[in-house]
Amino acid sequence: MKNKLYNPELEKAIAKIQEIKAKTVCIQLPDGMKPYAQEIEQEITTKTGARVLIWLGSNFGACDIPLGLNRMGVDLLISWGHNKFHKKEEW
Repeated sequence: MKNKLYNPELEKAIAKIQEIKAKTVCIQLPDGMKPYAQEIEQEITTKTGARVLIWLGSNFGACDIPLGLNRMGVDLLISWGHNKFHKKEEW
C-alpha cells in the first residue's frame, strides 16, 4: 500500500490467508481506510488467489463483526483498525 498514513501490515494478512488456505476473505476497514480498499483487495488477490469481499458497513472495533459471513461462505474476516489491538496481558 503506497499511503504512508496507514500501515495495514498486509504481509501478516496474506500469511494468515495462505496458512489457513482461505478461499473467500472479507476485509473490514474503518472509514479512514476505505479509500484504500481496492488497493488492499488487489494485493491480497494477487498474492493469495483468494476472493475478497469488502465490507462497506460499519467498523467500530473488534466487537463490530458483520452478520451473515457464514452464509456468504467467508473463511476469514480481517478487520483493520486505527490502533493496535492489545491483549489483556499487555494492559
